[in-house]
Amino acid sequence: MNATSSNDAAQARAALEQAENASLATDRDRRIHGLATAGFGLLMGVYVAAYRLVDGSGWGEGILLGLYIVTLFSLAAWQRRAANTVPRNARQIGYVGVIGSAILVLASIIWMNIRQGDNRVAGIGDQPDHWWVYAIVGIVTSLPSLAAGHVIFYGQRR
Repeated sequence: MNATSSNDAAQARAALEQAENASLATDRDRRIHGLATAGFGLLMGVYVAAYRLVDGSGWGEGILLGLYIVTLFSLAAWQRRAANTVPRNARQIGYVGVIGSAILVLASIIWMNIRQGDNRVAGIGDQPDHWWVYAIVGIVTSLPSLAAGHVIFYGQRR
């Protein structure tokens, strides 16, 4: 074996080791995916809380739904365009967080409808709940996505 081939083999091993240790995802991409995941949860929380404030007003419900859909698609488009790569496990973590928030959206809507039905049975009528009930519902709804966004944002660096 001559000196040139052993030098080439050493260079090849060094290049292979460097390629194995290199990370495709940057901190910027991790931040983008983390913020977008948290944003999806916040958007769901704000929507479920704000919907009760405009409940029964046809135009208010339509405007709120339109704003929700436009904001949702805008956030998804920003995430797709701004990030060059998807950090390791970001999709799975994000899906778990968003699905968790979606489940809590359904649970909170059911809970608020039951609560409103109990008010009718008690003779109180269809009066809106206190603002803090809607705030708690919004915060609880967004928690899984906020946690997933935090994990992605500060996730494992490789």
